[in-house]
Amino acid sequence: MRFALPHILWALFSLPLVATLLWWSRRRAASVAKRFAEAKLWKYLAPNHSATRSALKPALLLLSFALVILAAARPQWGFEDRVLSSRGLDMIVAVDTSLSMLAQDYKPNRLARARELLREVIRQARGDRIGVIAFAGSAVVKCPLTLDYRMALNALGVIDENAVETRGTAIGTAIRTALKAFEAGSAGERVLVLLTDGEDQGSDPLGAADEAARAGVRIYTIGIGTTQGMPIPMPDGQYKQDRAGRVVNTRLDFLTLTKIAEKTRGKAVKANPSGRAELKPIFDDLAGLELTKQQERIFRVYHERFQWFLLPAMILLVWEAIETGRRRRVAREQGDAS
Repeated sequence: MRFALPHILWALFSLPLVATLLWWSRRRAASVAKRFAEAKLWKYLAPNHSATRSALKPALLLLSFALVILAAARPQWGFEDRVLSSRGLDMIVAVDTSLSMLAQDYKPNRLARARELLREVIRQARGDRIGVIAFAGSAVVKCPLTLDYRMALNALGVIDENAVETRGTAIGTAIRTALKAFEAGSAGERVLVLLTDGEDQGSDPLGAADEAARAGVRIYTIGIGTTQGMPIPMPDGQYKQDRAGRVVNTRLDFLTLTKIAEKTRGKAVKANPSGRAELKPIFDDLAGLELTKQQERIFRVYHERFQWFLLPAMILLVWEAIETGRRRRVAREQGDAS
């Protein structure tokens, strides 16, 4: 037997404390009863009282608590080996985390919408290796190419406006960082998906797109934002200003994103405020690629057995509740009789 979450087993060390509290509660109840009447009178006042049943309640609670802890640690035994085949498509998703992505033309903001689309891209991947890059003034690989989609989804937790220390927007740097990531561990068809508003600050994104085209990397761009222009909210509650003190408006530069995609035989689409329809033309296009099975990975799946511990815990709790209700009912009947 193994536990998927073994750290939860540390909670078992709290059992002595729980037992002590239950013992103290029982002693206190006995002390109150002793002040009410002498022990030898209780067999007349409460003829149905049972010391064994009285001691049963804390034992049931303690045992059920222990079983719940074991169930929460996800005990597992028995397994099966599964084969996951990569169909030869390696995809890196680069997410713009610059301050302009905090603009609120999409609710709650552009960055939140980019995170939603990143999650959906990972979910729609089927046998494709996925990598994640965050970029602003520089670019950082948050998840290398992997078939472990849970690892890729975990990258969502670090995709925010603080994911990259360097301020600004460098789409060209993001593209070049992706090319290096492909070189480090890619052998199949390579695709880069850019989630950005398209604003760039001197990183030569079109030159980087030419480099990607020569390397055989397709780039699909998803433009997030509107062309009307929106101010950029800052942490202090104000809006970002330029050196002259004017409020900075950020706009979607879809023209640049279109040129990047065209240079690499990709596509450029505009993001919708919600949903996932914008991903369909991209995945339809990728489905038409002639891909060969690149590699196979065998991974072991263990069978969950938490129910073997949780079910007895629930039965014990129900039993304890029935015992408590029965004692209260008997006590009321005895009180009415007196």
